[in-house]
Amino acid sequence: MSIAGFHSLVLRARRAVNVLVAAFALGAAASASAAPVLGAQLYWQGGDVTVEVQRATAAYNSELRLYHPDSTYTFIAYNAPNRNPVGTTMALGAAWLDGFYNVGDELLFGIHVLNTGHTFWMGPALRNADRQFHATVNATARPGWYRVSFEDLYGGGDRDYDDNVFDFRGSIRPQGQVSEPAVLGLALWGLAGMVALRRRRASAV
Repeated sequence: MSIAGFHSLVLRARRAVNVLVAAFALGAAASASAAPVLGAQLYWQGGDVTVEVQRATAAYNSELRLYHPDSTYTFIAYNAPNRNPVGTTMALGAAWLDGFYNVGDELLFGIHVLNTGHTFWMGPALRNADRQFHATVNATARPGWYRVSFEDLYGGGDRDYDDNVFDFRGSIRPQGQVSEPAVLGLALWGLAGMVALRRRRASAV
């Protein structure tokens, strides 16, 4: 194979990989918007944020807290129906949030389980002492709201993510995590492209 032919083959392989990556990204975005996303996070957009307590199944009492960059936290609400009734609403004003955050910063919410003393955060599993995901974000459970649902047992419990449920709306946007299977899939696509390229080169010699 000539040098020009080899470069042409490499260019076609790169284009094919780019198409696959784009298709994967679109598929991942579509699935993320249609189902709860493990490890998702919420980011502040500069305005007011409203939190509403929803019905949950936990026997344990938990506090929803907002953890600040200075290592302090603010109590937001209890889970329902243990201490706060369903529909209890808390308003986080933009002026108050601005005292802790810049626009675009993550709002790190977590639950503190009063019965066990454990604290579990939204976002990556590595944030939690048991290295498990403890929250999901669902953008379709209620129009105009983001539903955040927590698992309150150490070790992941039954992973039903309905022990603490809170709806969020206002000046926030969610951002999902790229799962390990997704990363593995991208790596396999790249490997397959390299193998195909090597086979073509070998057959051309």
